[in-house]
Amino acid sequence: MERAEQGSSVMIAAAAEKIAGQIKGILPSGFGKMSFQPSMTKVKQKLAEEKFELLIIHTPLPDEFGLQSAMDLASKYPAMSILLLVSKDVYQQALYRAGDSGIMILAMPMSPTSFSATIRLLLAMGRKMQNLMNENQKLQRKLEDERYVSRAKCLLIEKEGMTEAEAHKYLERQAMNTSVTRREVAVKVIRESGRIVTNK
Repeated sequence: MERAEQGSSVMIAAAAEKIAGQIKGILPSGFGKMSFQPSMTKVKQKLAEEKFELLIIHTPLPDEFGLQSAMDLASKYPAMSILLLVSKDVYQQALYRAGDSGIMILAMPMSPTSFSATIRLLLAMGRKMQNLMNENQKLQRKLEDERYVSRAKCLLIEKEGMTEAEAHKYLERQAMNTSVTRREVAVKVIRESGRIVTNK
């Protein structure tokens, strides 16, 4: 049997635990965390508490069909892959409604081989998305840092009469001497400048 990457996590939503067991039986081996939820309400509650790499929804669920909530969850948790299992008679309609939401939809029944290959693909796509999100967060953080530093430099130039080079060296020296980041030094400069302006 094919293996999922060690430690992968999956949540299975189905109306009955027996159905979830059947799905579990054809999953690739190697999942580190598996969870069964009997309704979409329970799915949402669980996702508010824990992260999962993959969500498999066997439709229909007792409290709703599952497609609309799956689309909402795909938007809310972009790094989590979602697989919606539907009957053949509603497959085309579900595929149309899902549009470009990123949800994978499969018609039941399906071969274990195709199912396993789809799961592995979804996990790979999810990890790629997570890596992109992590890189984006790092870039956003770096841009925020630079905005604080630039603002602090402007204040040092304006209020202390420093040149840009002197302001740069001042922030670097303060960061090194106090063992904090340039952003933390910059924030302190901005706050102190704000108090000075307020007290005038």
